[in-house]
Amino acid sequence: MRALVLGTQSFIDGGTKVGSQHLAQALAAAGWSVDYVPTLSSPVDVVGRQRHARLGRAWGHGLRQRSVSISQGLTEWSLQSLFPAHRLFLRWPWQLTTYGQRCPAPLRDVTFDACIADVAPNMLLMHQITARAKVCRLNDWPQGFARDLHPVLINGIESMVGGPDFDEVWAVSGPLAEYARALNPQSRVVHIPNGVEARLLMPAVQGPVVRQPRSAVYVGGLTAWLDIDLLSQAARLLPDWTFAVYAPGAPAQHGWPSNLQWRGSVGRAELPAVLQSHEVGLIPFCEADGRMRYVERPLKFYEYIAAGLGVASTDLGALRSGMGDLACYGNDARAFADAVVQAGAQAQARSASFAKDFVQAHDWSARGQTMLARLEMLLA
Repeated sequence: MRALVLGTQSFIDGGTKVGSQHLAQALAAAGWSVDYVPTLSSPVDVVGRQRHARLGRAWGHGLRQRSVSISQGLTEWSLQSLFPAHRLFLRWPWQLTTYGQRCPAPLRDVTFDACIADVAPNMLLMHQITARAKVCRLNDWPQGFARDLHPVLINGIESMVGGPDFDEVWAVSGPLAEYARALNPQSRVVHIPNGVEARLLMPAVQGPVVRQPRSAVYVGGLTAWLDIDLLSQAARLLPDWTFAVYAPGAPAQHGWPSNLQWRGSVGRAELPAVLQSHEVGLIPFCEADGRMRYVERPLKFYEYIAAGLGVASTDLGALRSGMGDLACYGNDARAFADAVVQAGAQAQARSASFAKDFVQAHDWSARGQTMLARLEMLLA
């Protein structure tokens, strides 16, 4: 069986791993031949280490060099686009059909058994792909990309989610499943949540895990929904705590208290050690374009719990209904600071088997089995 997975993040770059990558690995582990396509590269990908490396892979070599074996049965492709998907460049309707036109023949001129596409610009490649079963992995709300993508692209993606392009929609949250059904009441929608990597349970160093006392950490992106101001204010209220921010980019740190520190990006291999050296994981989200109503359990929530951390989060949208009493909540600086302290105490009070039981219930391998069962039904 052969599958194509249209995702965003690259295995090769070694950065944050997202759900579509885990599902691609699960398919390969089940014996499928999997082609994985991260974000396409355009000639303007010259700023940033990962973008520049992606440019070299996609444009600097022949077709054979654009495919790299990641593991047994899993190949990553570096594909070209004449323009990036950013709102400044992809802004006219004709571009929706030309964005993926440089899809190479080894992917375009075959029939896949399954094609799984994240909600991202790569979904536009679906116009070039033939597959017996086509699945939309509804990992995000399209309108939530309004600060990065032009309405032409956002509406194009949304029309595909609600149109006849897909045989089934796999929503990562209950509100996203409801959104998909509202777009098309006749569509087949299944709720398949995010998962977690079992390796986060394994001690990153020999001997017992030693956590820095009164330490909190955020690992993620410098997104529009990250409330750095709230984090800064909470850090001032807790001067005996340290707050570490691991994120790519270079945030403006003017006015940050000394106990709030930006540590740069963290590689996939270093993530367990980073998380296991802290007591509390942070989800300081703010509302951005209505996005929070669809967010129940961010990927970082699973990672924090698996690594033995307490979780402090803002109480917005669907976050509380998704994370329940596994997190502590606060929206203003004082309440969020209290949530950090409470989350630390909550983590210390949990049993030694708590994280292990959580991972067994939510491991990506379990999600993979659900996915394989759905594909078997679609291909029957």
